[in-house]
Parts: sequence; structure tokens; C-alpha cells
Amino acid sequence: MARTPDIASPQVVTYDGLPASAGGAHSLRVKHPDKAFQRVLTFADACTEPVSAPSWVFRVVAGGPPASTEHLVSLATERFGGPRHRARTHTEWNVASDAVNDALDALGTAGPDAVTSHGHSLAALTCAMRVDLLDPHTRAPHSDMNPDAFGRFAVDGYGRLLGASGVRATVGTAASSLSLWLNLPADDRLSPTAGHVQAHLPFRLSAKHWRLWRPTRTGDADRSTKIPSPVRAGA
Repeated sequence: MARTPDIASPQVVTYDGLPASAGGAHSLRVKHPDKAFQRVLTFADACTEPVSAPSWVFRVVAGGPPASTEHLVSLATERFGGPRHRARTHTEWNVASDAVNDALDALGTAGPDAVTSHGHSLAALTCAMRVDLLDPHTRAPHSDMNPDAFGRFAVDGYGRLLGASGVRATVGTAASSLSLWLNLPADDRLSPTAGHVQAHLPFRLSAKHWRLWRPTRTGDADRSTKIPSPVRAGA
């Protein structure tokens, strides 16, 4: 779906936090799974509106204490049924939305030794979801921030589109993180929206991963350039 390039062609600013080359996600800076999950909810409730139902996955990885691993696998199978995927390195279960508390409880009861030999989480609950960012003044999504407004332009080969924001939270027994793909309006709403997001996160948004996207001359694609962080100092 190409756009006709003209002076009114919409532009969008994206935040990629963080790309794989920079570690893949921001640390939620808390070890206890319940506290990490509350930090995710605080951000999601204040700054986003879900566009799709969240996808929840519980994972137990190999390389940890056998007793702890056996306990978590047994508990996950009892609560979530048979695994959706089993490999030498890990086992995964789909988690229904009404069983999320059961998954958090399983993480909480895993104990302090629920880590792999490399110190990584032995088990984790992951949530992935498409969202719209909220305008901090209206408390409603920005009406012009949607994939159709930008020709459903694919940013990469992983399904990310301009105009479509997404979050991926991982709450684990040893560490928790939040990955962000945010689309913000490239006008006077940019700084307030970015500041609102920053105010509800337990970490600093990177100054290096903001990009402004503009249509190409032919209007059949978009081109990006790096820009400074729109988050005002002290936000």
C-alpha cells in the first residue's frame, strides 16, 4: 500500500528498546518476580491500550539444579497441561490469561537456587502484546498512529510495522526485562508522549535508539534517520 508523497505525508518516530545488538531488552531492576510484574503493569496501565490479546508463555530452561527443574516442570504441567514445545535446551507451556497468577506463583515458589549454571533464570513467564500508546492529555490512543497510516510498512522481517507498537515482558526467577517497540507521533505530541512513557518506567530510555521515519520520494517505502531522544532532561 503506497502513499502519495506530499508535504502532509505522515511521519513517525520509533523507539527500539533494545535491539539485539544492545542486549535485547531493558532490565526491570528487581529480582522478585511479583515486583517485576507490578512494574510491567504500572507502565502498561498508564501508557498503553492493548490492540491484541496478550500471548503468555511459561518456560523452564535446562542447566539448573535437577530438583528445582523437576519441581518447575511438574508444577507447570499440572497447572498448564502438556507443553507446547519441548527441546533439549528448554520446555514451554502456553498460559491462559486466567492462569497468569498461577505462573507467577510458580516462579515465586521456585526458590533462590532457581538459576542455571550461568546464573540465568531457570524459569520465566513471557508476555508479548500489540499496543497503542496513549496521549497523556486525552488518555486515549493517538488516532493517527496505526499501520494503515504508514502503508503497513514492514520495518524488518519479524513482523514489526510502522504505526504498530508492541511490548514483550519477561519475568524470571533471576532477572526480569522489558522490550519495547514504540511508535510516537512526529509532531508537538512527541515530547509529552515520550516523557509520559519515561515517567512510568523503572529504567532510563536509551538516547541512542530513536529514529524518525519519512516516506521516500516515490512514496512506496519509508526511510529512517537517527534523532536525539525527545525525552526532556529531568523527565
